Amino acid sequence: MRTPPRLRWLPLGIAALVGCSGEDAGAPAEPRAWVDVGLPGGADGLEFVALEPGGEVPLQTFGQGGTHALLAVRCGGLGNAAFVGVEITNSATGDTVSAPPSASPRLLLCRDSQVCDLLPLLVMTGGLVPPGTDRDGLAVHVRVDASNADGLSASVERDAFLSTAALR
Repeated sequence: MRTPPRLRWLPLGIAALVGCSGEDAGAPAEPRAWVDVGLPGGADGLEFVALEPGGEVPLQTFGQGGTHALLAVRCGGLGNAAFVGVEITNSATGDTVSAPPSASPRLLLCRDSQVCDLLPLLVMTGGLVPPGTDRDGLAVHVRVDASNADGLSASVERDAFLSTAALR
């Protein structure tokens, strides 16, 4: 026996209504946090430039000795302050350096209500390679973890290489 044309879609309509009538119907969506890693750019160094996979992380010295990786972090969904930690790992040896999150959240430069930056962010690179080893072109893995006081968190990882061009 054939189903009359007007009743063929009835099971689909019932399934759609049942799927929409659960406990979550009408509940606000959970905020989504995200984070990206980049480099400071622009004329004043206060613009975020995304670090592309396999991109270059410049090394800098700032007169007090030591060499730093110069990074930037962009966050979304975390508000205007976040705990931000960075790890840079030597891809060949597994040696790691880090800038751990501070005890209190760091204020972020917010571009609008959803996108906020932390820049520049300096990570000491001492210990990433033995003294006297050339760092130019060294393959590294960068990981950024960011969270806020409400417990929202996000992470990003990117393979890159170090550049000593600014040190010459």
